[in-house]
Amino acid sequence: MSKHQMSSDETFAEKNAKHFDKVAPGEWPQWVLDLHKQTTDFLASPEFPGWLGISPAEGHRRMLDYACGNGLISGSLRPLFSSVTGMDVSKSMLDKYQATADRLGLGPEEMRGVRGDLLGDDLKPTEPPLEESALWNFDLVAISMALHHVEDPESAIKKLAARLKVGGKLLVIDWTPVDGSTPAQREYQKELERDGNRERIDGALMTHAASHTISKPYGFTEQEMRDMFEEAGCRDMSWKIAEELTPIPVIEEMKSQLYFAAATKG
Repeated sequence: MSKHQMSSDETFAEKNAKHFDKVAPGEWPQWVLDLHKQTTDFLASPEFPGWLGISPAEGHRRMLDYACGNGLISGSLRPLFSSVTGMDVSKSMLDKYQATADRLGLGPEEMRGVRGDLLGDDLKPTEPPLEESALWNFDLVAISMALHHVEDPESAIKKLAARLKVGGKLLVIDWTPVDGSTPAQREYQKELERDGNRERIDGALMTHAASHTISKPYGFTEQEMRDMFEEAGCRDMSWKIAEELTPIPVIEEMKSQLYFAAATKG
């Protein structure tokens, strides 16, 4: 049993719903806006369709944006898909999702948000309710900056992969550990050693305001993602990490690094 489970009878989904219902109505801080830009710069780039392994010119395609938040991923990838369904446990986040759809001039046939949880043991109808067939056989399932909030990431990847049609793509965007594997990471590690901040940042990471909603605070390595994809029946992983580290000022002077990972359901 994890320390998170011991401290509360709430599920991770319930903890995250409460937390993001609370923070969603506010304005995003600058570091989050910078992270959004880092994400969308790649998703909207000419490179992205080829990296993902899809053609921009293909016909009717459906996408599930799981833990969709304010619709950042849905809005960025909408030109590649004829219909996008966003799902989140937070009603307040879904209000922001709808605002994004409205700003883009998209109706519910093109971009719709529903409240729901596909990862729990006791699946309930979405709010508003969708036909069961509308929740299966997607061409793409995306989960961005949410896998580290999931209680059982391995199970989550399997359950999300099950929602894909054969040949569909599973896209994960999240943090990868700063382990010195890139020049930017090595420079940051030198900063930590020089300033003596490593232990202080590690402590802050475990005690900050959202720590109770997080199961994997340091994120996922390339090998961990490859193993989870393969266990879920997904192959041919593409992997890309951001060129720059992202400062997270709410956790002392911590910096982290974004990654993009995708695989194909066999």
